[in-house]
Amino acid sequence: MEETHQILRNRFSDWKPDHAESDEIEGELLALTYHGYHKQASSKVQGEFQIVSMLAGLFWEVEHSAMYKPTPRLKGVAHSREMKQRRREVQRALKDFEEEFERLIARDPLLPKHPN
Repeated sequence: MEETHQILRNRFSDWKPDHAESDEIEGELLALTYHGYHKQASSKVQGEFQIVSMLAGLFWEVEHSAMYKPTPRLKGVAHSREMKQRRREVQRALKDFEEEFERLIARDPLLPKHPN
């Protein structure tokens, strides 16, 4: 994340940072975001670079190829006790997040109910 931050700051030095801070850990950034206008565009373009949300989506791709169907070189990593534990922690956290999100949606009278 820091490497990408440096590249973006050098390339888009006039963009304003609007970083997302953690609610849980003081001073920890969850995402580095930027907004502004690119002066080389033919018309003004506003945009935002999102890294953390992209990485969260890529977790499943990596998990599938490296953990579920590991290459011979990665089998030791995939089958290690430590990686299995970390994988379970991530999957549990994602499931807890999904369940809480669904619970809050079900409680909100203004949101349409999901047909199950």
